Amino acid sequence: MPETIFCPNCRRDITAKVYKTPTFTGEIIIEYICPKHGTIRVRRQKMKLPERKPPKQGLYISIEGIDGSGKTLHAKQLVKYLRDRGYRVILVKQPYVGAIKEYLYNHQVDPDAETYLFAADRIILHKEVINPALQQGKIVVSDRSIYTSLAYQAAQGVDPEFIKAINRKIRLPDKTILLDIPAEEALKRIQQRKQKTKYQTKQFLEKARQNYIKLAQQHKNKILIIDATAPVQQVQRKIRETIEQLLNKR
Repeated sequence: MPETIFCPNCRRDITAKVYKTPTFTGEIIIEYICPKHGTIRVRRQKMKLPERKPPKQGLYISIEGIDGSGKTLHAKQLVKYLRDRGYRVILVKQPYVGAIKEYLYNHQVDPDAETYLFAADRIILHKEVINPALQQGKIVVSDRSIYTSLAYQAAQGVDPEFIKAINRKIRLPDKTILLDIPAEEALKRIQQRKQKTKYQTKQFLEKARQNYIKLAQQHKNKILIIDATAPVQQVQRKIRETIEQLLNKR
C-alpha cells in the first residue's frame, strides 16, 4: 500500500509506492519509491517464521547416492546390524509424505517448485519422526537427506543457496555415506524396476553424481565416499566400520 514519506529530493512529503520483498534469511526488504526520483529509502524488517530448534542429541546418519547406487539396501542392512548390537535405531526414507512423493514422481514439476515440495516433505519428516527420535537419543538412519536436493535439484539449475535457505534450521546429518557409482552402471542396475522416474537418464544421473562428489569435497569431515561398484558385502563392511568408529568416539 502507498505510504506518505518525506522525499529528500522533492524536499516534501510524497505518496511513495512500497515494495516488500521477503528473503530466505528471514527478513523483508522494504523499498519506498518516489514517483519522480525512484528509490528513496530501504529498510529491513524481521519476518515472523515458525521456530525450529534442531535437537542436539542422538546420531543422524544419511545414506546418499544416485538412483541405483544401493542406498535402500545398505540403509536397511546397516539398521539391522545396529539393532542386533543393541542400539535403538529407526530407518526413514525421503520423500516421506506419500502424496508428495506420488505427485513428484507422476507430474512434470518446475525445478524450483520441486525444490519447495522436497523441502516441505523434509521439514515434515524432521518434525514428526527424526527430531523426536534424536531427542530420545536414538540413531536415525535416513535413506536420502538434504544432500539429495543439493545434488538433484541443483542438477536442474536450482541455486544451492536457494536450496539451503528453504531447508532452514533442520538438523544436518552427523555422517553421510555417499555411495558412488557411474551413471551408466547405475542404469544397468535399475533397468528391471517397475517404477522409474524422470531422473533416471544417463546425462542427469551423471550431473547429480558430480554434484555429490563436489559436496563430499566441501564437507570432507561429514561425507565419506564409498565405491558402490564393489561387492555388496565389501561396501556394507566399510559402512559398518565407519559408523562403529563414529559411535566409539561418542
